[in-house]
Amino acid sequence: MWRPRKLGSVITERRLKFAEPRKRACIVSIRFGRPVRSPRPERGDPWWCPVEITGLGKRSLRSIAGEDSLQALVLALEFVTNVLPNEAQRVGGHLEWLGERERLVFANTLSGGLVSAALQNLVEGLTTAVNLLENGGARHPTAAKKVARQLRVLITSGGNTTDPRRVPEPSNKRLQRAPAKRSRSAAGR
Repeated sequence: MWRPRKLGSVITERRLKFAEPRKRACIVSIRFGRPVRSPRPERGDPWWCPVEITGLGKRSLRSIAGEDSLQALVLALEFVTNVLPNEAQRVGGHLEWLGERERLVFANTLSGGLVSAALQNLVEGLTTAVNLLENGGARHPTAAKKVARQLRVLITSGGNTTDPRRVPEPSNKRLQRAPAKRSRSAAGR
């Protein structure tokens, strides 16, 4: 079966840090070629995404197959994420990108941290509100209003802050449901 023997046109690349104990870190370069098919494809022939890896031992060229060009590219990206760390371990080290060891291609260090912090803020805000309600919030109207303001800011910011100074003009209006859309048949009556 035909498969590419050259990288071809490079569509993207990533440079990873390879670290070994008691040795200086070096760079591993991964370059992804444009997915291609056989020059004379037959029915059922796959698409191939060539992947070139340098800096982790001998230069290697791998071609990852897929049903179409997109699947070949996605599978090549997943190959780097799932297989390359094992190859690095085999030679006594590990790979990193932006401090991330697990997801070398689809790293989500920043967004994962933001989501985690927002969720923690939301849970803490709800916990405070529940504690206030359970302990007689009606007897402490000032405290209840403060918690209500903090919860409104949490809702407005998507859980990113309880500080009203960090949210652009939080609304003091009551939260409302979106108006129901009228169907075309109802509008024509």
